[in-house]
Amino acid sequence: MEISVTGKNRVRSAIALSAMLLAANARAQVGQFENWKESPEGRAPSTACVQLRSLTGYDFAVDTASIIPAQGDVPEFCLVQGLIMPEVRFEVALPKDWNGRLYMFGNGGFAGESLSSGGRVNTRNNAIKRGFAVASTNTGHEAAREPLATFAGNPQKLVDYAYRAVHVTALTAKTLIRAYYDSAAAKSYFVGCSTGGRQGLISAQRFPDDFDGIVVGAPVLDFTGTMVHYVAFNRALASAGLSAEKVGMLGEKIYAKCDAADGLKDGLITDPRRCQFDPATDVPQCTTSTDGGACLTDAHVKALRTVYGGASSKGVAIFPGFPVGGEAVVQTPAGQRSGWIPWIIGDGQQPTISAQFMESFFKEMVTPGTPIDWREFDPDRDIDKLTRIGTLLNAKDPDLTRFHARGGKILMYFGWADPALNPMMGVNYYEQMRQTMGSRADEFFRLFMLPGVLHCTGGLGPSQFDSITPLVDWVEHGTAPDRLVSTLRQEGKPVRSRPLCVYPMTAKYNGGGSVDDAANFTCAAPK
Repeated sequence: MEISVTGKNRVRSAIALSAMLLAANARAQVGQFENWKESPEGRAPSTACVQLRSLTGYDFAVDTASIIPAQGDVPEFCLVQGLIMPEVRFEVALPKDWNGRLYMFGNGGFAGESLSSGGRVNTRNNAIKRGFAVASTNTGHEAAREPLATFAGNPQKLVDYAYRAVHVTALTAKTLIRAYYDSAAAKSYFVGCSTGGRQGLISAQRFPDDFDGIVVGAPVLDFTGTMVHYVAFNRALASAGLSAEKVGMLGEKIYAKCDAADGLKDGLITDPRRCQFDPATDVPQCTTSTDGGACLTDAHVKALRTVYGGASSKGVAIFPGFPVGGEAVVQTPAGQRSGWIPWIIGDGQQPTISAQFMESFFKEMVTPGTPIDWREFDPDRDIDKLTRIGTLLNAKDPDLTRFHARGGKILMYFGWADPALNPMMGVNYYEQMRQTMGSRADEFFRLFMLPGVLHCTGGLGPSQFDSITPLVDWVEHGTAPDRLVSTLRQEGKPVRSRPLCVYPMTAKYNGGGSVDDAANFTCAAPK
């Protein structure tokens, strides 16, 4: 399996990948604000929009500040676009009727997205309609010119991507808000998934004063560990010949064994850790004369053990293996296919996303200017090479004392079937944070695990829910979210709803009524 992408093909592939990740993040925002009841009427501007150009100084420059007229259900707002030194592009939208809050949303993948892309504009407008001032950033580079991690050779761009850009954009947005409305933002919120989830979590760890409430979706909080595991399973799968057909069959076998492990056969695996699935014994093994779609060879089993087994260094586990569940064939924007496509196995057109990310990470990020061939990376020998980049990128610090002390709140979620970022990252971090913070953890942190949900959204399980409304209620009214309701939509129509419960509790069927109706489930501790 050749996974290298070079030249023009690399740029085209990276742009297509950025567009796909951007679309996934946009889909993850579906459901946001659906329970929002507050009127957008609020504080009016105290100065002219165009006057904000005069705020240009040593720290940031305002390129344009112009009124965007009301269109449809999106009210009039002042759009400010500019540059935070040296190359961080930002955008801040200031509504005519401001509700007193700042809403910032994050990035995906290696970031660098155009701020005018359709998905980002829709996310911005969705918040403007509720009266929020809205901020976003490209994190200091443009993916169209510097695809994947090629920007990382510039130390400033690397730091901006790792943690600085979100911080300085938040500070700049607050400065613009204060100048436009003659009032500071009463509360500030951040929402992100994937890279955006990492951005939110690292903001709480490094810059606890930036945001009062943070939605942390499927965060790549252990960036280096993720890449080491990508190396392990891409190596294992390279010669195994594991086809999409076989992975779909594998998904069927997994659901046949694991679906009812929670006491209800409903097409969802509530907690994949409760099902001990072994591809060597729970799937028919191919003979020397047959290798059909309904069996696995020894090479397939060996490769799968690496996917499910994680990564280790010098005999010590350093990253967990994937739980089962993402293998099943599901409806995606690209049609019916396994949830593992295109993250873990390819689609026949491009290398897997994990391969593209991993190759660029080791070539461009780990030791800028001195490329590392991932094929030669040895965790037993080379793990220390990841220390520096891990210090910049990882968001693993479990001590959130400063964030908690100022009254900050975090709502984190992860899909149990995520094929991109291992959901055990979220579970393990949450448990480490609870061990560090003790009883204080329940005062400011909630984790919700989503059965059957892929990366940020999609899959067999309900994945569309409002996270910002309950977060605002928690921050501003002290009402902690103990239960959220998520919806699965097909062709735009809701077909199933299910409660999301505070981890480690799970949704339990009450024994009567439709299994597609959240009203028939109760959150309960696992037995």
